[in-house]
Amino acid sequence: MSKTNEPTNFRKIINRIAYGHDTRKVFDGFVRLSACALAAQTREPEYLEEAKRWKPDELSLFAQALSTLTMEMERRPFEDLLGAYYMEFALSTKGQQWNGEFHTPKALCDLMAKMTMPDGLPPGDDKVTVCEPACGAGAMILALAESVAPQRRRLRVTAIDINKTACDMTFINTTLWGIPTKVIHGNTISQEFWSQWFNFHWLSPWLQPMGNNPDATPDVAAQVIPLLIEQGVPPSPEEVEQLSLALA
Repeated sequence: MSKTNEPTNFRKIINRIAYGHDTRKVFDGFVRLSACALAAQTREPEYLEEAKRWKPDELSLFAQALSTLTMEMERRPFEDLLGAYYMEFALSTKGQQWNGEFHTPKALCDLMAKMTMPDGLPPGDDKVTVCEPACGAGAMILALAESVAPQRRRLRVTAIDINKTACDMTFINTTLWGIPTKVIHGNTISQEFWSQWFNFHWLSPWLQPMGNNPDATPDVAAQVIPLLIEQGVPPSPEEVEQLSLALA
C-alpha cells in the first residue's frame, strides 16, 4: 500500500473490513485479537479461536488497524479512541438504550479524576489500588492515569464490566498506556465474575529481577510470563471475597 493511500486512522481500516460483515462483529473481533496480541503470549488459545473466524487478508488488516491505532493514540494521549468508535459505529442506538451504554466525554473523565485525586498520588513508592466497577472502554482509568502520569506505574487498577467487548477495550487502552490493570468480565451488581485477565504491566513487577540481569532477553521474558498466570479464568473465591468487600 502506498503512503498516499494509507489510512490516517484505524476507523477507516475497520470500516473497510466491515464492508463484508456486520460492523459490531468486526469491531468485536478487532478488539479481541488486539487484546490477545498485547498480552505477552498469555492469551494465545483465545487469539487462535478468534483468528479462525477471519480470512488471511482480514487478519492482515486487523494488524494494520492496531498499528494505526497505536500511532493515533500517541498523537492524542490518554484519549479513549476505541470507546468513541464503539459508540458511534459498532453499537446501535437501540443497543445503547437497552444496555445503558454511554460514552463519557474526556472532559468529564478529567474532572472526575481531579476530584478523585486532587493532590495526586500519596508520597512514597507504595502501590495505590483503584477499582472501576463499570469500566466501559476505560476512559475514566485513562483520565486518572493521565492526572498522575509520571507515577501511573504505582496504580493497581481492577476494572470490571459486564460487556466482554468493553473488557477487551480496557485491556488495550491500559496496556498501551502502561497502566497496571486486572480486567474482570463480571456483573458488579450481582457480584458474579466470570473471567479475568492481567495486562503485562500488572505482571511486570514479578519480572523486575530479570530486568536487572544483563543476560536476560525479551525471549526469556516471553517464555516466563505465560507460566506466571492463567488468563481468562474466573477469579478465585478469595479474590471474589476481596472484590465483594471493595464494592460493598
